[in-house]
Amino acid sequence: MKKLFVLLTAIMLMISLQTTTLAASKKTATLTNKEALHIALDAREHFWSAMSGYNINEHSDYKLKSFTYKDMTYNYLSKTLDTKKKLNDYLSQVFTKEAITYGLKDYQFIVHNGKMAVPVGDGDNMLDWDKATPKLVSKKNTIRTYEFTVPTLDGRTVKRTVTYEKVENNWKVTKIDAVI
Repeated sequence: MKKLFVLLTAIMLMISLQTTTLAASKKTATLTNKEALHIALDAREHFWSAMSGYNINEHSDYKLKSFTYKDMTYNYLSKTLDTKKKLNDYLSQVFTKEAITYGLKDYQFIVHNGKMAVPVGDGDNMLDWDKATPKLVSKKNTIRTYEFTVPTLDGRTVKRTVTYEKVENNWKVTKIDAVI
């Protein structure tokens, strides 16, 4: 009787795991408007955290250390992002590898004295991404392109195009500054 109970429990566990796996793979097979907006908001947060030098949701009072290099002022990134590996791991949560490679180059991130650094910038913009409206405009095998209508803080709206690529069952943004 004990063996039968163990066998039935094992079978139920296997069925449960298969159902969960199928549900997870089905979930990532499509990209809904709601998921596209959620990923865009995550990408925006990750972009601004990298540009700020610290995770903006964790360190609101983080004090940056600045230095000048080749006539440009840089800030060292915080301890959670201060190596290329840490920064890549953080950004790769929402961006493709290509987006990160080109983004770090375009925004002139450097390694200085063994630590990642970013040029001092001018900060945020006036787009209210929390109220953005997504519209699917292109759908290919593992690529989706959405056009977002994004309200501005002064009452206008602007259009932004964001392309997603499915990488290992996760949808990722293909351009690091697509959501600024």
